[in-house]
Parts: sequence; C-alpha cells; structure tokens
Amino acid sequence: MTDTSSKSLRILFVEDSALDYELISVGLTYAGIALDSQRVETEAALVEALATQFWDLVISDHQLPQLSAERALELVKQQNADLPFIIVSGQMGEDLAVESMRNGADDYLVKGRLKRLPGAIERSVEGAKTRAARNLAQQNLLSSERRLRAFAMHLSDVRERDRATMRTEVHDEIGGNLLAAKFAITRLQRTITTAPLIEAQTKQLETEIHEAAELVQKAVEASQKLYTSLRSNLLDQGIVAALEWQLSQLQKRSGIVAHLSASPREFSLPENIALAAYDATAELIENVEIHSNGKNIWCAVFYINGGLTIEIRDDGAGCTLPQIMNPSRFGVFSARERIGAVGGTLDFDTTYTGLETGTTALITIDDVGLIHVAEISV
Repeated sequence: MTDTSSKSLRILFVEDSALDYELISVGLTYAGIALDSQRVETEAALVEALATQFWDLVISDHQLPQLSAERALELVKQQNADLPFIIVSGQMGEDLAVESMRNGADDYLVKGRLKRLPGAIERSVEGAKTRAARNLAQQNLLSSERRLRAFAMHLSDVRERDRATMRTEVHDEIGGNLLAAKFAITRLQRTITTAPLIEAQTKQLETEIHEAAELVQKAVEASQKLYTSLRSNLLDQGIVAALEWQLSQLQKRSGIVAHLSASPREFSLPENIALAAYDATAELIENVEIHSNGKNIWCAVFYINGGLTIEIRDDGAGCTLPQIMNPSRFGVFSARERIGAVGGTLDFDTTYTGLETGTTALITIDDVGLIHVAEISV
C-alpha cells in the first residue's frame, strides 16, 4: 500500500444494506485502510453529504430501492468531477459496467470478490490526485498565457503611446526650434550683406553662416524623417508605404534585398487594423533579419474582397514550427497576439528540409473595414 494506508480516508458509501456496509468497512480496515465513512441510501441524503462534507472517495452499490449507481454517479460528478467513484455490486452486467466507466466511474467490482477493492481504492485516489495536479497545471498555464497575452498587448500600446509622445516632441519642440534657428540664420544672412564690414570679415561670416545653415537644414530634414518614421506612415500614406519604408531600412541595415508587391498599391485602413498589421509585420521582418541568414525577403500585401493578407517570405535557412513558436521568441508571440486582437490570424509555412528553404509567414484579417482605395496605375 502507499500513502492510502497511512491516513484516514473519507469514504462515502451509497448502500442500502447496513450489513454489506459493515462487511466492506471491516475488510478495508483489515487491509490497513483507516476509514472515516458515512452511509447514505437516498438521493437527498447523497446530495446533502456531498454539499456539506469533504470526501476522498464514493463507493456505490449498483441498484438501491431509491437510487441507482448511474444516478449517484451523475450527482457526484455534478458536485465534484474529480471525486473518485467505485461501483460495488452483487450483480451487474458487463455492458452496464463498461457504460458506467465511460460516464466517469473509476472502477467496478463484484461484492463476492472484494480482495481487489483496496487496490482499486488506491488507484482511484492516486488517479484523482494526478488529475487535480494536471488541472492545476493547466490552469496555471492558461493564467500565464493570459498574463503574457496582456503584457504583449500592453507593450504594443506602450510602444504606440511612446511613438505618439515622441512625434509630438519631435514636431513641436525639436522641429519648431530648428525652424526658428533657420529663420534666424536667414535674417542674419540678409543683415551681413548690408552691414559695413571689411570684405574679408564679410566673406568669413558668410562662409560660417552658410555652413551653419546647411547643418540646420540637415537637422530639420532629419527631424522630419524621424517624425515620419514615428508616424509609421499609416495614417497619411497607408500600410503599403509604411512597409516599404520598413523594408528599405532593413536593406540599409543588413544588406538583405527587400522585394515588395501590393495590390492595390495604395489603400487606407482603420487605424487599429493598420497599426496592428504594421506592428506585426515589422516584428516578422525583424525576425527574418535576426534568424533567417537569408539574402532576400519578399513582402506581398493584398486587399481582396474586404480582407487583408500580408505574406512575408525569406530564402534563409528555414526552421521548424516548434522553433518559431519557442517562448524565447517573444516577437512572434507578440505579433500573433496583435493580429488576434483585431480578429486576424498569423500562420507559418515551414517546409524545413535542412536546406535553404526559407520560411513563410501569412497574416490574414477578414472584413478590415476599408476606408479608401486609390486608383490603380499600371
């Protein structure tokens, strides 16, 4: 025996025969099982016992005058689906016994062969503990997934809020100050041309002012470029332009040759759809840069019948789906959650053979609520 023999078990008997109850109890005690038990024989008594007390196990006769084992099993599972249930009967057909097992009974025994009962009790109790541990682990896993999903969405929201804050600062403060400096230099240039200075001094000042003006102009252009990149070009120029910019940056950084195709070339989307699609695609593009070791990346964007499809493909080393879905690749998880939040899906085609087969990611969002499609120029 295991731990079942070292502690008292709370066993609820569904039995109309007091004699059979006593015989079974004595037999279990003789086998080394300490009992703390109660006998019930009606549905009302069973329901009350289940509702008011804790039990490790239920042992039920097959057929009572006022209650059947099938009904007792149903009531027990309604109250506690993991509570072990053993049927002990003087006469029970094999078909009925098998049906009871399918409905949740842990075991069934004939009253004349109760030597198996201690072992059946031990297996049933241990099985219940295993199920409880597994259910707890599943609940913890689901809870962790919910927290991770919430974190991914929060991170995406924070990223967008940060972009919005930086857009404002770049546009209002940095951009405004640079433009003011540019106007001041322009006014100074006009003043120098009319001021009574020695010719050499005038040329020197003009050179210095010209150099300063060039630096300010470059700074203005850089701030405008940064402002444009922070906006992701989604609201003004559409997702195709945003991805075109993203791919161009990838090509400059890594040397990976980027190929973009789109049909139609220009269309706008609701802001939440556009941001989700852009952020997810940007994560996938970054994933290609970090993991693929490829030379090319292809991005295809389609708006067909009210649905948005984005395909990202590379010619890198390829990988298996478990590698892609590895928890350490938070970017993929974040992209999947971002797309899922707007009703879309992110799937992967990984025909990995050990050769350079590459990987394909497919974003699909149905019914995106298109705002505008530009005229297609051929």
